Amino acid sequence: MAQPLGKLDLEERVSYIASATPHDAEKDGYADVKTPGELEDGALVEGGALHLFSREAFGLFSQYGAIGIIYGMIPYLSYALYTNYLGMEGYQTASYGVLVTTGWSFKVFWGMLSDCFPIFGYRRKSWMLVGWTITMLCLAIMTFSPFGAPYCDRRLTKDLCNLPIENVKPSDIALYFDLDAPNR
Repeated sequence: MAQPLGKLDLEERVSYIASATPHDAEKDGYADVKTPGELEDGALVEGGALHLFSREAFGLFSQYGAIGIIYGMIPYLSYALYTNYLGMEGYQTASYGVLVTTGWSFKVFWGMLSDCFPIFGYRRKSWMLVGWTITMLCLAIMTFSPFGAPYCDRRLTKDLCNLPIENVKPSDIALYFDLDAPNR
């Protein structure tokens, strides 16, 4: 048979001590942490809405437009350049696709880095400029680096490029194929 609990036993229970009572509700502990009422229309910061044709809006549009071009164009170069031009294998072009999109996985860490270490007092703007400078430098290196001869020059022969290499005569391999192209 269970014994009745006394008042002292109930007061020692943590759930009873920490429970909300009408006396606690009168203190209004939420008022100190709620969003200030002077921010209009649910904005997170003061200043109102961003004007569509302002300099700041143009910066955001440029940023997302450039990201769309980079992430819409660079991953799809694998088929045209690496599979067709250099004659790479499927696992090599798949690793290219993974490497190209790996940078997107680090955006959380870049966000934390930009929040913790502002450059010249700016948390986002200067880090965006650093990122785009690195991107332009990498794209310039890719642009001005020599790409080399193709695996099979389709301008000289179209028929041989579609055949398996085992079915091509050794004299034609030396003339039309660069077997070292996938290793570049």
